[in-house]
Amino acid sequence: MYWRNAARLTFGLLLIAALLYTFDPAAIFSTVLSARPLYLVLAVAVYSITFLILSVRWRNILHALDQDLPLSDAYQAFAGGMILSDLTPGRIGVLSRPLMVRDKVTLNRGLASVVIDRYVDLLTTFILGLCGMLFIANRDAYLVLASSAILIIIISTSLLWLRRYSVLGVLRSRSSRFMGIANALEDAICCIRRPKRLMARSVLITMLAWITHALRIAIIARSVGYEVPLPMLILMLPLVNALSLVPVTVSGLGLVEGGLAALLTSVGVPAAAGISIALMDRAITMAFHVLVGMRAATKAL
Repeated sequence: MYWRNAARLTFGLLLIAALLYTFDPAAIFSTVLSARPLYLVLAVAVYSITFLILSVRWRNILHALDQDLPLSDAYQAFAGGMILSDLTPGRIGVLSRPLMVRDKVTLNRGLASVVIDRYVDLLTTFILGLCGMLFIANRDAYLVLASSAILIIIISTSLLWLRRYSVLGVLRSRSSRFMGIANALEDAICCIRRPKRLMARSVLITMLAWITHALRIAIIARSVGYEVPLPMLILMLPLVNALSLVPVTVSGLGLVEGGLAALLTSVGVPAAAGISIALMDRAITMAFHVLVGMRAATKAL
């Protein structure tokens, strides 16, 4: 496992190096150095609000599972989970979050809450992404096919939730090692009060969080003198972020930066500036995770 993760990290760093080499490293670093600090501080402040929104969403899910967690603990654990997420392929590090609050939340229901939390993330990502693809589909026939693929993913993920007990049954039958996990998840999910209402509310909260995600990118772009349309970012940024789920690099390193640069280039931002914005965003978010969540992350180790 260690060597696999090392290989993924190396591949991600090579992708970053390739992006720097392709789009003139001198221009990229010059753009980074020209960023106005006040805007970067504002971007950090907006990201802290994003975390507050996502922490509230997680607390709501825990409450539906008859678990109460103070907001400050939820906030730190969320950041701690993101530290491990930044270091793992497909962001699977977020599953460690229940370990950070096991003194206040039972592990079984904590794990169930994170599974639901991640499902809501995926569902909202593809809903917004589909809307974004349909919005620009008339510009390129290939985007229509991509939109159809995303619609299939939405239907598939929805069916996974609707047929969750069957999925847990399959998991249970695979191995005795997974039987306890499947039973715990099933028991926890059965305790959810008003699941449809919970899912709808969680999706709306997640959409609000994506608005702040997009605002952060727009502010970073503004720090180097570029205006980026916020509505386009709100709809398309989730698809770029979905690249972090591809387990060929650690946390989508290199893939997300390339995707974000391509997205910014489509609205008139030069490629070198787009790479600079993506790298600054990666640095800001990772630094925030460490500063806020390091204490909680150590509880999972």
